[in-house]
Amino acid sequence: MNRLGFIILSILGQNGATNPFSAMTIREIASAEELGMKENTIFKKVQDFEQSGYIGRGLKEGRANTYFITEDGLSYLEKERGNKA
Repeated sequence: MNRLGFIILSILGQNGATNPFSAMTIREIASAEELGMKENTIFKKVQDFEQSGYIGRGLKEGRANTYFITEDGLSYLEKERGNKA
């Protein structure tokens, strides 16, 4: 996992985006912290995590897709935090 991936999972977890009803858009993820990345870059990382099962797709917000951290994503994030200590 790289720094961007860790930050994205952390943002979803800290903002309570843990189910389809509380999910966040890419724009909301990007604006949660000053990442210095384009939304397209964040979108690509979210897509990778969605395929890995760490992020799920939530309910639509207008035309935008929303995303949330899954149980597997939370476990993975905790494991990575433990490795950093």
